[in-house]
Amino acid sequence: GRSLSVVFYYYGVMVFHSSPAIWKTHVAVWRAWRTLMTSLQSSAFRTSSGFCGSSDPSEEASSVSADKAPHTPVMLKEVLHYLDIQPAQVVLDMTFGGGGHTRAILKTAPEVTVLALDRDPTAFSLAQHLAKEHSGRVKPLLGRFSELETLLSNVNIKPGSIDAILLDAGCSSMQMDQAERGFSLSKDGPLDMRMDGERYPDMPCAADVVNTLDQQALASILTAYGEERHARKIASAIVEARRVSPITRTQQLAAVVAGAFPAF
Repeated sequence: GRSLSVVFYYYGVMVFHSSPAIWKTHVAVWRAWRTLMTSLQSSAFRTSSGFCGSSDPSEEASSVSADKAPHTPVMLKEVLHYLDIQPAQVVLDMTFGGGGHTRAILKTAPEVTVLALDRDPTAFSLAQHLAKEHSGRVKPLLGRFSELETLLSNVNIKPGSIDAILLDAGCSSMQMDQAERGFSLSKDGPLDMRMDGERYPDMPCAADVVNTLDQQALASILTAYGEERHARKIASAIVEARRVSPITRTQQLAAVVAGAFPAF
């Protein structure tokens, strides 16, 4: 039968949670998110309390040059080894990002076709540029994982026709390098962190989360998604700081978090 190669990694680490406490925390996060979305849908909130800026998070797209030397992905050699790509195969790159993996895959085997998926419009633009360089070998797909079935159907990819799948989860270096996107706490920018804010303008940004959720909800998010053992202390510091002034900048948040810990 047809074999399928799948490589998944998240910053080089794979973690599996089976603890009931972890799942309980995820339920708490879901409830917090539902509360936040309900608040954001309120017209009163939108007119008086919204913290997202008017500009979309991909306004920096024009500064990302397709001709710029691409970032070399971590563990690229290992990824190519385990994918074991053969000529004329179809590969699904589920996190195209800056295109580092896809470029390497295209060089690995002749006539290979790469389905370049990303929800970030900036990454999609880069994929379109790469598609022009490699006519017919790259098919850019703009959307979320949950939209994958429809996206594949739109480019006439039938079930069972994919030979290899790559999923490099997490933010790309391209996103981290653009201060205007608000992903990096080492560079000052709006506290945004949305992957595709202009496609979904009602999607809450990070500033909405930080300034709206209560202390318990914030702690649950930090525990579930950051595995942060000082989650309660950080959440408390955020709530205290926002009472004085809304937290709307990345380095403003970084300073609040750093201030939650005593100097060593």
